[in-house]
Amino acid sequence: MNRISLYLSCLFAILALATPARAEADGDAKDPSHEAEAAAAQTMHVGIQLEKLNKFEVGPGTFSAEFFLSFRCDHEPCRPDFEITNGKLAGKPDKVVDEKLLKEFRIKAELEGLVDLSEFPFDKHLLYIGLIDKNEGVNYLVDEKRSTIEDSVKLAGWTIAPQFTVHTEKQKLEDGRELTEAQLGISLSRPRASAFFKSLVPVFFMVFVAGFTLLLKPKSATGRLTTATAGLMSVVMFHLSATSSLPPMGYLTLLDKFMLATYVVYLVNIAFSVAMVRFEEKKKETWSELMYLAAAGAVPGIALVAWVAVFMRLV
Repeated sequence: MNRISLYLSCLFAILALATPARAEADGDAKDPSHEAEAAAAQTMHVGIQLEKLNKFEVGPGTFSAEFFLSFRCDHEPCRPDFEITNGKLAGKPDKVVDEKLLKEFRIKAELEGLVDLSEFPFDKHLLYIGLIDKNEGVNYLVDEKRSTIEDSVKLAGWTIAPQFTVHTEKQKLEDGRELTEAQLGISLSRPRASAFFKSLVPVFFMVFVAGFTLLLKPKSATGRLTTATAGLMSVVMFHLSATSSLPPMGYLTLLDKFMLATYVVYLVNIAFSVAMVRFEEKKKETWSELMYLAAAGAVPGIALVAWVAVFMRLV
């Protein structure tokens, strides 16, 4: 009987020792799920340091960029699994920083931007870098202090804004998941002074020269008509040359509207010149003189109204 009591005491002691170990094992088994829940609630602060920008094509809106991409996590685990939404990586990212709560990569990417040529030659474009994380529930917040555009970043023929344009939005997928997309935009614009002198000043001089023909008397109407016709052909050829580098578009640019207004001015001048020539041929000097006076006021007036309407975006 004493032996049976001894056996039972040993059995209870073994069970008592095994219970804490089993509870600890169960706790370890639950750790991955807790870790997954923590990862699902993760917030990552994204920063981009732009190092190089090149190969910008206005037509398709494509460009190449090289930059450092950093992720600063609120807590562990910090495992960014990012994807670029508006392009693709050119090669494998190089990990340059691998700390517990900070990851940094060197990226080369081929991207697509937002191109709108309606304001050409004073057009502006937004070349952005879009990022999402493939893990569900991971939120991206843009760290503006760590997002910079280096002074060495240049793009021939364009002025680059010194800071990113930051935007964050929710993306809902077809399977019901929601992802947070971080967008860091690079604002480009053509130098306004250069665009003005290359695209508009030559036309102003052509019209200015044509304006001198308004001083010719009705007796010189034939020479005036010849000059106006040649001037119109010159304006047409300049228009074709100025827009030859642009891709085919389904809308008119600001320069197109300006040139159309200039065509109207030349056509009005030609119409008055033809009228004067006809009246001179018929020896109707009074009517010829009347056309001369009307042209002196109508041509500059129509030019002023047409150009103001174009630049005030009324047409």
